[in-house]
Amino acid sequence: VIELVQASKIAALNAGMRAASGFPLAFVDADVELRGRDLLAAARHLETPGIKIVAPGLHVDLRRSSWPVRCFYRVWTQLPYFADGRMVGSGVFILAESGRARFSEFPSVIADDGFIRAIFARDERLTATDCQFRVFAPKTLGDLIRIKTRVRLGNIELNQKYPNLTAGKENTPGAMASLLLRQPWLIGAVIVYIFVQWRTRQEAEKRRVIADFSTWERDESSRI
Repeated sequence: VIELVQASKIAALNAGMRAASGFPLAFVDADVELRGRDLLAAARHLETPGIKIVAPGLHVDLRRSSWPVRCFYRVWTQLPYFADGRMVGSGVFILAESGRARFSEFPSVIADDGFIRAIFARDERLTATDCQFRVFAPKTLGDLIRIKTRVRLGNIELNQKYPNLTAGKENTPGAMASLLLRQPWLIGAVIVYIFVQWRTRQEAEKRRVIADFSTWERDESSRI
């Protein structure tokens, strides 16, 4: 355990990397549930040639969530960012030594997960399907909008600071249209999803205009 004076996730990530003496390196958010055997199972996938970063499969716990929140995740979990089998960074990721060599340290940005995903090519990332970790979805629509605003603002900041990286561009309108064509009964959930995206775009733009990239939005409802 390393105690830091500075309250900063980025500082904690970098301090942990400096202190680590072996590989692979596992990064685990404090608000997820992950069994040791699932962590080990995911790490074994780094033996696959070409894979530099891996994560267990993500399970979203919606048991305490309201209907609109459930609708949002029903759509989100079927869009490319989640469903293409290459999602890493959303709570847990594990780096091979060759992956660690890709960057010196985490930059001072909101979206550390977006950064780590963007610096690896699609065929270098892997979501392990034989293991999983659990994240707890927000309880209310307001809490969901709050944390998704942070995600969107983090992607804006990344694209401004590192224009050569592509962050947050996997879930396109075309992907949404394709999903709706395949499953037209999801129209109600899609409307909720679009509303959340519209509101977060508004809120993130307000923060961008005043260059507020330091406020850390938390969802307290899922931490009770």
